[in-house]
Amino acid sequence: MVFREIKLKTDQLSTLYHFYKDILELSVSDLNDLDFTVNTTGTKLIFEETSDSLQAPFYHFAFNIPSNRIYEAYEWLKKRTDPLWIDDYKSYIADFSNWNAKSVYFLDPAGNIVEFIARADLNDIVDEQFSSSLVRSISEIGLVFPGNNFRESIEKLMNDHQLTYFIKQPPLESFCAIGNDEGLFIVVPENRSWYPCKDKPAGIFPLEITFSAQKGFASAEALTRRILKQ
Repeated sequence: MVFREIKLKTDQLSTLYHFYKDILELSVSDLNDLDFTVNTTGTKLIFEETSDSLQAPFYHFAFNIPSNRIYEAYEWLKKRTDPLWIDDYKSYIADFSNWNAKSVYFLDPAGNIVEFIARADLNDIVDEQFSSSLVRSISEIGLVFPGNNFRESIEKLMNDHQLTYFIKQPPLESFCAIGNDEGLFIVVPENRSWYPCKDKPAGIFPLEITFSAQKGFASAEALTRRILKQ
């Protein structure tokens, strides 16, 4: 599964624009009054100004990086922002052995939980020094469902879009991954804290996702409408 375009809401549009453009040095479209776009090699990440002044939306998403550059990415990142300490690993780098992947996390100024993840099974090996030009497509986006119909919502998502659980991650009571190494929905119930934080309970905020699956092009517009109504 490949994420083509992801639209998220923010109440800090200008601040996020400067963070992704000037701090992370990613390819970013010009800022206007409504939105801006972060362009990666495979995904357009669009931040839109929220019209709800009472909301402070935040999300979880991950960028793939080359398989052999996680330690260089951490050194590069810590010069620009503060990576998140991961208690489970007593390190700033998580080693997800069952996924054959390593990750480093950080918060952007809007409180989004952002991840750089190096997946060994993608065999994306490069010789060049890590830089923003090696940030690949978004490979994870968090989805949050109400706890009282969490399992039913997952089953509907999978049935509506002919998706399957991630082969490397058996579904858990309050966590599941759907898709593959190129693109995963990370699905949690409302109020479960986003990993690796202990104080970032997941909320249901508007988002729109367009993705390609093995059976052709699909749109998550129906899913987006359902989330917006909750």
